[in-house]
Amino acid sequence: MILLSDIASRSAPPQRNQDVAVRAVAAPATICLPYRPESVAAARRFVGAKLREWGLDDLMDDASVIVSELATNSVRTGCQTRMLVAVRRPSDRVIRILVGDGSRSMPVMVETGPGHTSGRGLAMVHRLTRGRWGVTPLPLGKIVHADLTVPEPTSR
Repeated sequence: MILLSDIASRSAPPQRNQDVAVRAVAAPATICLPYRPESVAAARRFVGAKLREWGLDDLMDDASVIVSELATNSVRTGCQTRMLVAVRRPSDRVIRILVGDGSRSMPVMVETGPGHTSGRGLAMVHRLTRGRWGVTPLPLGKIVHADLTVPEPTSR
């Protein structure tokens, strides 16, 4: 049986020719949070702290929106277990944010009009990740992941 914790604990193998400094700080991080509205802010702080540790402050705003939307969707499932939030660095050019929950309901991107007060979350995730997000269904829930591209370092 595949569990949320099994998926989140997997880390990518080291990349060839990867910068030693990147490998040293790219340790993945995972946290379990209760299904409460205040967990969305905790998820933002968690991902933000990891990005600061990795020196990726330029991705903070986009990552904050992404994890907020995914965690909010997870909180709304009404699950009674724990929500999993993880951040990975599968390569030196990619940050992956994962949010897992105990619901098998798949996220759906919907079109909204100007009068709608909600429903834009996955469209924002789609736009910020340039379509690089997806869902892994599990026997006891799902994990939604979203990938952000790390900007090229600027030479001085």
